[in-house]
Amino acid sequence: MRRRGFLRTGLVTGLSIGLAGCNANTDDPSDSATSTPPTQESDEQISQETVTQQEDGTEEQPTEEAPTTSNRYFFKDETGALGHLADDNIPDNSNHVITNEMTDAEFREMQRNDRQYPEGLEQGQITMSVDKMITRAEEIYQKPTEHLDTERAETLGVNLTDEDDEITFTRALIKASQEAGVDSSGLANIVVANIAEDAINQIQPGFNGYKLSTLPATEAIDPASQGHAGGVRETEFGDEYGNSGFRHMPALLQYQKNGETQLKYAEQTDAIDVRPILKHAIRDPENSIYRASLDQETVNTTGGGRGIRFPEHYVTALDYTKARELEASEENVLGFEKNGSGTLVGLGDQIDEALRHLIDDMGVTGYNNNEDLDLETARPDWGGTIVSEEFGDSLENHITNPDSKVRQYTENVGRGLYLIRNEMGMSTSLALIGTLANPEFLPTDQDTVNQIRRKQAYDEVRERIVG
Repeated sequence: MRRRGFLRTGLVTGLSIGLAGCNANTDDPSDSATSTPPTQESDEQISQETVTQQEDGTEEQPTEEAPTTSNRYFFKDETGALGHLADDNIPDNSNHVITNEMTDAEFREMQRNDRQYPEGLEQGQITMSVDKMITRAEEIYQKPTEHLDTERAETLGVNLTDEDDEITFTRALIKASQEAGVDSSGLANIVVANIAEDAINQIQPGFNGYKLSTLPATEAIDPASQGHAGGVRETEFGDEYGNSGFRHMPALLQYQKNGETQLKYAEQTDAIDVRPILKHAIRDPENSIYRASLDQETVNTTGGGRGIRFPEHYVTALDYTKARELEASEENVLGFEKNGSGTLVGLGDQIDEALRHLIDDMGVTGYNNNEDLDLETARPDWGGTIVSEEFGDSLENHITNPDSKVRQYTENVGRGLYLIRNEMGMSTSLALIGTLANPEFLPTDQDTVNQIRRKQAYDEVRERIVG
């Protein structure tokens, strides 16, 4: 299946000015390009069952009846690929019906053919072809102790011979991209995340449900050398740092192991650690600096005195509670402003992007090998996505307590967002309410998006949109 041509809607999805991204070994990263990244999934699909376990062990059933209001998007699913998003009873008066004609196989193929994007960099930013990087990654994967920095791994408490093969494989992909010249999170996002699916397909390591997708995040930067820096603070040593905004591009690693869903945060710029900023390259979310509590004054990233940083400078799009608090800060720590289309940008936009990254690396616009795409001027000026407090809490609970059924629900939501954006255009404003098990997609307008964000009224989304 060839990549679709560029959809000429006047907007480009998932790109920021520049390709440099966040530098792997410095607190002074340059802007990253947020290509919509990869995902990976084996042919054995995650269960499409419609029951999820709540924290108390009881079962939560997705709503069986369609809501009475027609003021939401309904999904007519002709292939069964949307799972619990499909609506059996669509009101006759609804003018927001999205028809899905794509099969599971076609959705998977969208994930596997994203190598076209990094192939467009082979004559410039990277020194290896995609095929050579995949061959090199297989060599590293087969003998990790010969090719990876075992001494540094031992210092960090990482045993390269006693970790899940899926983690070792991810390290091998990252190491191969480093050898090809990848040295920033923006470039790693284009290369590592985009070749992961094809590497799995070629190497056939026998993984179940492996997926590597870009996760927009923030980090500490030197505000003096950046065009954007929110929440500037000074350490006791006189070092100033600000928040980069969602320009740093780590990845969300997911796979199935012994019947359980494993979910990790993974830096894409170093196979073992990212010095001096983030240390461990691959780790559980709860052990990540991105979830460092705002109740503490500082965090130490290196073990040395000048490793002092501030917890508000690190957060991903999926750390809902922390990110929402930062969004509400009077200091505008995350640096959210209006985009070119007049939408007041917020956390929901980053969540929308992260969920669509689960579906397709190259984005809704489907550009082919950078054709018709000016990476120097492209900016994401699409309509805003409001994420309700209830939905955000449900999503964050899955990140900290991953579950195979909820993982499929999450992917289904990503497919729904993808289809809405593909059919209605990137300028469409919408809201996500409910939970992962019982989601609702509400059409709205730019003024309502801006109003909810100004008031931080994320517990009133339905009332403010539907009335």
